[in-house]
Order: sequence, then C-alpha cells, then structure tokens
Amino acid sequence: MENLKKIFIVCISLIPYLLFAQGSAGNGATYETRQIIDMPTAGVIPKDNFSFDLINYSGGGVSFAFNYAFHKNFNVGLATSGEGIVGSGNIKWQSVPGINVKFRFLDERLNIPAMAIGLATQGSGHYYNSSNRFSVFSPGIFFALSKNFRWEAGDLALHAGINYSFENPKDDFDINYYCGLEQSFSSRFAVNLGYNAASFERKLSQDINGFLNTSLRYSIGNGFTLQLQIRDLLNSDHISRFLGIEFVSKL
Repeated sequence: MENLKKIFIVCISLIPYLLFAQGSAGNGATYETRQIIDMPTAGVIPKDNFSFDLINYSGGGVSFAFNYAFHKNFNVGLATSGEGIVGSGNIKWQSVPGINVKFRFLDERLNIPAMAIGLATQGSGHYYNSSNRFSVFSPGIFFALSKNFRWEAGDLALHAGINYSFENPKDDFDINYYCGLEQSFSSRFAVNLGYNAASFERKLSQDINGFLNTSLRYSIGNGFTLQLQIRDLLNSDHISRFLGIEFVSKL
C-alpha cells in the first residue's frame, strides 16, 4: 500500500509538466520545428539546450541524433543509424557518423522569414556502406527559410530551402529544392507535409519523381514530441511508415 501511495504521489507531481511543458508540435509548442520530415527548416533549439531524436524505420532500423546549442541560433550535433536494432539478427551500423551544423543568421520578423544555413550529412532510411549513401540522400549544404502565420484554424508554418548533397552520384553541380508546411490543430497536435524534389536520387532511378511525405506530430509534454511519418506518397508501391520521438531540454 505504501508503494502505491508513492507511485500516486509521483504521478501527481508529473501532471504540471505534462499539462504545461510542451514539445515542438501544436499551438502551444515550447520549441521550434527543426525539420520537415527529412529536410531542415530555419528552426533551432534555444541556447544551452540539447535535443535527442530517435526514428525507427524499416528493416528494424533506428537512427539517433544529438544536437546542442552552444550559442544563440547556433546548433551542432552528431547522428548515426543502424539496421536490425529492433528484431533479431546482426546489427549493421553505418560506417561514418553524420554531422549537423545550423546557424540562423536572421530571426523571423513581421514581413521577413527566418533564414538559416548549415550542413547536414545524415540522410534517411537504409544506409549503403559500400557507397556511403542513404536511401534518401542527406541534405548536405543547405539554405532554409521559415515563416509562421496565425489564422482561424491554428498556427501555420511555411518552410522552403535549397541544398547540395555530397552524395551526388555525378560530378555535375545540381541544386535540389524542397518545401513544406506545418499546420497546428490544437495546443499539442500538428500535421506536417513536405516535398523533396530529389534531384540527386533521380540520377540513380527514373522511378523517383521526388518525395512527398507527411507526419503526424503530438507534444506529449516536458519536451517530448511523438511523430508518425508516412513517406513516399507519390509512389504507392513504396509507401512506408516511420515512428519517431524527439526530446528537447536544457542541459
């Protein structure tokens, strides 16, 4: 009986955190959205905060990313992934960790979007160790824009960017573009929709017409956000579902 009383007290003490401390989804979000599915936005984590992102994908794969804000509007981090982590069999880790660097040089203003530049060498999905490539190539060098609006249906954020991936399979210099939006429907729930033109992946497969992905995001509370990604909507034969969780907190 005494143990049950202790558990009850702990649960009651957690209620304020779950009710008021938000994640990065919804009208009441405490933190900014830093990615639209695969591609970076101009969002950053606050100074002296860190983030930990985990995404479970097909093949029992799990990707991990850690980022830290040393200064205002400046985030750095590392990422890696492995297949077979969930399930049985041998675990296959990617051979080279990914690097994340983002600097927002202009904060959002009334008539001007936030602007950020950065480097992100971590892609998504299966990692091919033989060619150092992901199923969805890493953004590489990027320039991102983000603008938020408030209207009757909730908060709407628009994002766009250009990038050059180092996984480019040819020597020619092509620039990729991407765009997306996030619509909040309550204080904790939001839906993302993102399009990646996949300029580099198209060089390897004529079946790729760009990647259209969506995600359902929910702020659990105290810095935690859950998301369900539904990917490759333009190709019904390859639609997949990724499950992710994000945690942001002050170090």
